[in-house]
Amino acid sequence: MIRLDDDGTVAVLALDRPAQRNALATSDWRLLEDTIAAVPRSAAAVLLRSSTPGIFSAGADLRDLALLAEDAGRRAPFRLAMRGAIDALAALPMPVVAAIDGGCFGAGVALALAADLRIASDLASFAVPPARLGIAYPAEDVARLSARVGEAQAARLLFTGATIDAAEAVRIGLVDTIDDGAAVAAAIAENDPAALVTLKAMLRSPSDTGHAAAFEESFANPRFAAATKRYR
Repeated sequence: MIRLDDDGTVAVLALDRPAQRNALATSDWRLLEDTIAAVPRSAAAVLLRSSTPGIFSAGADLRDLALLAEDAGRRAPFRLAMRGAIDALAALPMPVVAAIDGGCFGAGVALALAADLRIASDLASFAVPPARLGIAYPAEDVARLSARVGEAQAARLLFTGATIDAAEAVRIGLVDTIDDGAAVAAAIAENDPAALVTLKAMLRSPSDTGHAAAFEESFANPRFAAATKRYR
């Protein structure tokens, strides 16, 4: 189950499959993509978290993956469902914070990497173990992992499948900080939603020629006028 809660400023996407430790089957990836599509564009920030104590996500559901060994027809639908959900999260226009308060493994790491910020608690741990199962990892997610931590650290995680703790994840850049993810999302949401969308777009594609006009237009924002009224 994937839940969406919206308080008007922060939209919360909650992974809620406790019996499966938030492992996601093909149908769950599709549901996640649909739920992401329902995130209100008025939200200033999105918080991706788990409703299950001690686990963020165990990754892809191994019971579902087992079916791919003998049924080749299931492989592309699984890949496309996973890709659709992860890319939908990455494509959200507002800042996305992944709050990781427990284990984050396999495809769960790929999902967290689609967020703009990864905030871990001291209880978080991370591993990318597909090689132990004899399978690969989506090329798009290998590239995103390498972009975050560098090729050598990505190789270490992928080739060894070793589990690292939150402090090591921060050290190599997989996680941005150890903090309260909900508090970080709330702090972001205190700012102007339009400005946040513009800044995220600039971070994504800094060479876009349209950013100059967006910067100039931002001075017409009513929030800026109100904030600077006493100076005029």
